[in-house]
Amino acid sequence: MRLIKKGCRGNDVADIQRRLSKLGYDLGLPGPDGFFENLTEKAVKMFQQDRGLLVDGIVGQDTWHELVEATYRLGDRDIYLREPFFRGDDVRQLQKWLNTLGINVGPVDGIFGPRTKRAVEEFQLSTGLPADGIVGFTTLQAFENLRSILAANTHMNFPLREEDSSSISIFQKRKIVIDFGHGFPPDSGAVGPTGLKESEICEDLGLRFGNLLELLGTKVFYTRKKGEYLDLKQRVGFANKIGADLFLSLHLNSSANRKAEGTCSYYFATSDYCSHKGKKLALAIHKELVEVLKRKDDRIHGRNFGVLRETRMTAVLTEPLFITNPDEESLLREEDFRQQIAVAFFDGVKNFLHSS
Repeated sequence: MRLIKKGCRGNDVADIQRRLSKLGYDLGLPGPDGFFENLTEKAVKMFQQDRGLLVDGIVGQDTWHELVEATYRLGDRDIYLREPFFRGDDVRQLQKWLNTLGINVGPVDGIFGPRTKRAVEEFQLSTGLPADGIVGFTTLQAFENLRSILAANTHMNFPLREEDSSSISIFQKRKIVIDFGHGFPPDSGAVGPTGLKESEICEDLGLRFGNLLELLGTKVFYTRKKGEYLDLKQRVGFANKIGADLFLSLHLNSSANRKAEGTCSYYFATSDYCSHKGKKLALAIHKELVEVLKRKDDRIHGRNFGVLRETRMTAVLTEPLFITNPDEESLLREEDFRQQIAVAFFDGVKNFLHSS
């Protein structure tokens, strides 16, 4: 789709405006008129902020998909397992209800996958309904009969399985996926002032980190090879297919301001859901990075990034430094410094596994 932003006009702009208006965002008068001006840009930014997206006032693929999904309400359509999966706020509400009833659906991500289908079947069995995994009128009526319980809307947190806590055994037989950011050619990611490429540094950091994990018996998988480009769907699909335990996406930060600096980490979160295990892993890794690298602490943040939303396991995205900062780019050129980053990744994962 084309990028829709301030100055655009047409039926696609009017469609965006109608959806924003339906969600309660103020477009002023005359409302959905097909002209993308100041109030529409402001509404888009507010929507992006509320949904944990990049706040730029531009409707690209991520914002458009999120906008479409946000307008679905339970009862608008029958929901069942299919390819591609149903997605939307109706699925998210269903997942919240199931968790409230103590039926674990995993992340409340608005995606009706196999795990959510099994949870629906469990609910149907417990209420005497045919366990077909289809959320239609009858199943919704069964939820309606429990409305006083569902009004609590309490998230149920389910712990990771218990493991032997020794340093070696917590890594053995684990499947950890390392995702190199970008892929040059054709996508170098951000480029430093002297030409250092984000994609190539991420490859180096990821391989160093993977080597440390493999020494203790971890099954390490990479979403792509060095010098290879795969899109997000392929990389995430691979991790989901092998049933990984953890997923770490490695990137470097960038800014038009060359003075921007520091360490930042991300976990999956929306306005009303947070991956508690993702947050815990992000914090464990981030703490090690800040302590070892001694750079500015830009904190951890919950974000609705596709790479975090689409993965079916505990996932984080980390940006140890700004490659666009001359000083930090210079540090990234040092082999010893890159090894320190890899060790910080390793220690963060170790601490997370020990405490889980």
